[in-house]
Amino acid sequence: MRTNSILIAWGGLLMAGAAFAQIPPLQQEWQSLRFQQTVDPLFPVRLSQAGVTEGWAHVAISTDATGKLVEWLVVGYSYPEFAEAAVAAIKQWKFEPARLHGEPVGTAVKLLFHYEGKGVVVSSGNNSDFLEAWNMRLMAGRYAYRPCSLRELDRIPLPIVTVAPQYPKELADQGVKGRVTVEFYIDETGAIRVPAVSGNDNSELTALAVAALRQWKFEPPTRNGVAVLVKASQVFNFGP
Repeated sequence: MRTNSILIAWGGLLMAGAAFAQIPPLQQEWQSLRFQQTVDPLFPVRLSQAGVTEGWAHVAISTDATGKLVEWLVVGYSYPEFAEAAVAAIKQWKFEPARLHGEPVGTAVKLLFHYEGKGVVVSSGNNSDFLEAWNMRLMAGRYAYRPCSLRELDRIPLPIVTVAPQYPKELADQGVKGRVTVEFYIDETGAIRVPAVSGNDNSELTALAVAALRQWKFEPPTRNGVAVLVKASQVFNFGP
C-alpha cells in the first residue's frame, strides 16, 4: 500500500501593467493571491515503480487581474515527471486575484511542490529497468533542472531587442520618479519569462518598466555551450 503527500508552498512577487501592481509598504493594504480551487498532482507512476519516494518541482506562475492563469514556467525539479504532474494540476486550479488598495491586480508567485511517498513498492522488470531505477535512486535529493546564475554562464547574454519604457509627460509634471528593479527569467530561447517586481516601487512606474521589458529579447544563455534557463534583473530609472 502506498500513500502520497504533496506539500505546496508559495511566495509572491507583484507584476505590473494594466493588470499588475507593486507590493505596497503597508502589508494591510495588500491581499495576496488566493486559491479558490486546487487539484493535487498525481505521484508519477514511473517514478513510484522505480522506487523514488520523494521529489520536488518549482513552478513560477502569473495571473491577471481577474485571477486567470496567464503564464507558467518550470524553474526547477528533481525529476521532470514531478514538474509535468505539477503543471497538469496547476492548469486546473482556480484563483482569486490579488488586491492592492482593494483593487484587483495581477501577480506572480513561485510554487514549490514537494512529493513524499510512504510505504513499500515492489516492482519487476528487465536489466534496463533495474539500471534506470538505480540511477533514479542516486539522483534523489539533487536538482536535475534549475535556473543558472549569471556567474555560471559562458558569458552574460546580450539583449538583441530592447524597448525603452514610456515616461508620460503627466507623470513627469507630477514629479513622479524613482527606480524600478524587475526580476525575470531568460529561457533557453532568449525570451523574457514571468517578469515581476518587489519592494516599494511606485505602481505606475512598475507598470511602465514591466510593459517595456516584456518586449525585450536576449541571446539564448548558455552554460558549457548548452542553452539554459537563467534568472536575471534589470533596473529602470525614471525621472524628468
